Amino acid sequence: MRILIFSWKDKNHPWAGGSEVNMHEQAKRWIECGHEVTLFTSKPRGAKSRDNIEGVAVYRAGRRITPFLLAPLFYFAVLQKRADVILDIINGIPFFTPLYARQPVVALIHHVHRDMFVPELGPVLGRIGIAIERYLVPLLYRQKSVVCVSKSTAREIENLLFRGKAMDLRVIYNGIDPSLYSPGDSEKLERPTVLYLGRLKPYKQLPRLIRMMPQVRQRVPDAELLIAGAGEAILEAEAEVGLQEADDYVRFLWQVTDEEKIDLYRQAWVMATASMIEGWGLTVIEASACGTPAVAFNVPGLNEAIVHGKTGMLAKDDEEFVEHLIAILTDASLRKRLAANAVEWSNSFSWDVTAGQTLETLEEAVERNA
Repeated sequence: MRILIFSWKDKNHPWAGGSEVNMHEQAKRWIECGHEVTLFTSKPRGAKSRDNIEGVAVYRAGRRITPFLLAPLFYFAVLQKRADVILDIINGIPFFTPLYARQPVVALIHHVHRDMFVPELGPVLGRIGIAIERYLVPLLYRQKSVVCVSKSTAREIENLLFRGKAMDLRVIYNGIDPSLYSPGDSEKLERPTVLYLGRLKPYKQLPRLIRMMPQVRQRVPDAELLIAGAGEAILEAEAEVGLQEADDYVRFLWQVTDEEKIDLYRQAWVMATASMIEGWGLTVIEASACGTPAVAFNVPGLNEAIVHGKTGMLAKDDEEFVEHLIAILTDASLRKRLAANAVEWSNSFSWDVTAGQTLETLEEAVERNA
């Protein structure tokens, strides 16, 4: 089967995150099963227009908004010959494939972007994005299968999108690769270490996490925060470090390799994210697999990736968030119990299972169309 994917970013994009990891890990497994995978995506500066990433044929064009406009042109010129089925990955804005594609279409949604559009795109484009997501997405994809990465995302679609309850929603969780993510032999860092790892986006609320660290250090004087990742919110985060005079205990590691990422997961005492919303929380599960519990706010996606009190802690506000961090950093028995449960919990998720379930949905779409 020939699978054509439309996605705003690919795995090698400078802003790539969990969505791109999800797409690529599944695509690799489809190729191993004998299927052909083609990807249309945006073209950041310095990237090739044509590429091949571990067997995935990649076509790139446009920067931020223009890929959505160029997609139909590339489809009719090149891509329609490479597809039996289309996977349209909707990161707030869809590729509108039901309007022009002749092949069956399946959509994949990580989370509803409603509250993120204006901060990300500004008041004008942001409101247009809200309208597209709320009204056009459910209308265009109402007869298509829609893969959701969590029950939280499915509930958001049902409650926040126009006639969302009428959509054909399929919950398929992200996976991990247990051959890579495991506790290993690495020892914990000497200093009590809080790790943030992921994209630096406004909705991740990294400055909010940085503002909590002085309160943590009142009870854990040698605690430090390591920040691994890159993104457009870096300037705001750096400014907050300056305001808190936290240069000696907040360190930016920037982009890290996959090997460095795994070492950080294993060596940190606790993983933390102050994100306002996630589709799932892939980095939380990866950290769990490496034996590191996580603290997050009780928000959609993250409240499924973390089992409160068992694999990590969920907070309702900043004060509770700080208390959870302090408890894990100071109580070795609690930390050990959460870590053991986190490893066991992470074993529930596998890219092989994820790829198989999505492939079944794609094959079902082809059969239904025939």
